[in-house]
Amino acid sequence: MLKDQFNYELLDLKQLGELEFLLLGDLRDVLEEEASEQNRKWLLAIVDVLARTIPREFYLREKDGYLQDVIECCPEADHEVQELLKEHRTLQERLEQLRDKLKQLRPFRTQADALKYELAEWMKKLEQHNNKEGKLVQGAYSQDMGVGD
Repeated sequence: MLKDQFNYELLDLKQLGELEFLLLGDLRDVLEEEASEQNRKWLLAIVDVLARTIPREFYLREKDGYLQDVIECCPEADHEVQELLKEHRTLQERLEQLRDKLKQLRPFRTQADALKYELAEWMKKLEQHNNKEGKLVQGAYSQDMGVGD
């Protein structure tokens, strides 16, 4: 199968970010559809690829010290960086749990609404995480460059 042949190790951080963006859009669309076995299969396919993409993306972000440049120019941001780093693990673990639920859940319709809600909540937390990270980086560089004076 194609997804088993795809090597996520070859993607760089930019490509992984683009893939994540596309997958989250697809996930959002499929979550709006009526619950069916076909819908479960699509959700599982998307979540499965996300479960492979997210860990690789987080690994690349952490490889040389997660947000090390932010901490260097703004040492007081260390606590926030550590919290974001913890969120990486939480987001990955939760996504794997949801993937496992999707694999096992049959018939899908009986618990589809609850699972769809959980997936939507996970997606919301990932987006919040990405926004916090972006604001932290932007704030640190603004402060370092004197824009915030």
